[in-house]
Amino acid sequence: MDTLTHGLAGTLIARALPGTGDTKLDARLGGREAMAGFLAAMLPDADALPNFFSAEFYIEHHRHLTHSFVVLPLWAVAIGLLFSLRLPVPPGEAGAAARRTARGRLILISALGLASHIVLDWFTSWGTRFLAPLSERAYALDWLFIVDFFLAGLLLSGLLAAFLLFRRHGRVFARIALVAASLYVGFCGLMHGRALRVAERLVPEAAVRAAIPQPLLPTRWLLLSETGAHVRADFIDLLARTPAGPPPPPEALAAFHASRESLLPLLGRLDAFYRPAGDPAPYFLEGEGSFAAQGLADAEASAFGRFARFPVAQAAAERDGSVVVTVRDARFAHLADGLDPFAYVLRYSLDGRLRASGFPSSRWMRPPGANGLGLTR
Repeated sequence: MDTLTHGLAGTLIARALPGTGDTKLDARLGGREAMAGFLAAMLPDADALPNFFSAEFYIEHHRHLTHSFVVLPLWAVAIGLLFSLRLPVPPGEAGAAARRTARGRLILISALGLASHIVLDWFTSWGTRFLAPLSERAYALDWLFIVDFFLAGLLLSGLLAAFLLFRRHGRVFARIALVAASLYVGFCGLMHGRALRVAERLVPEAAVRAAIPQPLLPTRWLLLSETGAHVRADFIDLLARTPAGPPPPPEALAAFHASRESLLPLLGRLDAFYRPAGDPAPYFLEGEGSFAAQGLADAEASAFGRFARFPVAQAAAERDGSVVVTVRDARFAHLADGLDPFAYVLRYSLDGRLRASGFPSSRWMRPPGANGLGLTR
């Protein structure tokens, strides 16, 4: 989930909690609680800041220790104590009791903000290792696209009502917004279940299948079914009853890779691919030849293999006599090269020797010795 949506959720959770019973203390804590919830809910994504050095570092460390329920108590105490500093309370025993109450409350809000981040990321497709370092397994429900405007809108509306429009009853409106957001997530879960049943009907023999949420609408899904020989991709819209027109040809999907357009124009072009569940237009993602098979095996043994769920390889001969194999995760296979930072490229000599490999996306800082493709020898 995008970092701002996390922050909105953490702030709303802080506002939704019951008061302390001390109106003066509540007034002193109001701003601190909101900021603690906001910061705590966004903090886990701080692990992305150093990750631009390399895709390998990102794959190893993103959604790891900062997204772990095991380590969460340490982060919660640190954030809660930070926001407890210099809290204005009256002197004496009453002030000491108020300080203890405030400290415990800010730690609780920090813990809830952190937990909301972990849970929201669990709803997306990347995978969250929320038991690290005890387990390296990544969990993903595939319910929500990483940027969900409906969810963000519900959270933002709740914050506006709680802090600006109805401040006197702000906690009530914050709770209403959280319930509405939870119901929306549940709706996405139901849509995901329907999409998976469509995938099972279309390819009952699939060894592995998934329904990947798509941008803009919670009824749109990318169905991926792996049979061993290839990965089948179906773009469906669960609300569509009649197709908007003939499906784009297979080469139209491949054309996305070479596109230099930004994300929004590409999303507009992607509209044509979504079909009714009863009238799918499958696209088959597969590689041919020994180099594609070798590249797929070498990629799966690298950092790429530690995050990819539906790897697909394509081989292409170069003018210098070498062969370049591009391996993608089919979850992102419709993205342009510039928008898919996790496309893994391997260069082979004709005798099958691996000459270079790496993630050539401009998102990553080039390591020493990288060539023009961003590959290291």
